[in-house]
Amino acid sequence: MEVLCPSQIQQRNGCSPVQPASPTKVCDGPSQEAIHLHPFMIGPVTDTKVFLTISNGPKTLQLEPDLRDTVDQLKEQIVQERKFGGLGSFGLLYGSRELQGSEILGRQNVKNQATLFIVHKCNGG
Repeated sequence: MEVLCPSQIQQRNGCSPVQPASPTKVCDGPSQEAIHLHPFMIGPVTDTKVFLTISNGPKTLQLEPDLRDTVDQLKEQIVQERKFGGLGSFGLLYGSRELQGSEILGRQNVKNQATLFIVHKCNGG
């Protein structure tokens, strides 16, 4: 991993500094500039698309969501495809855990070419 000195970092137009200059030494000299930090960076825009297989028993569906999409947005895409009929209330399993609806896929470590499994939720037992 490459470490950049603050003098090598360019602040984006329209962004305001969020971290004041530091009196401590960084790289070969003191930090003289403000650094703007972004809370969630995945990489270049081309790195955010993933290919997922959605499995519901013997039927599967291929989707290409963005890692910045929430699980709820992915579930909407699944329903819109209408491949599985009326799903009602359902969740998505990845690995051994259920994905949380309001969380984005990238923060839940969903990887490219992963398989997500649909689990049906039954009300009342």
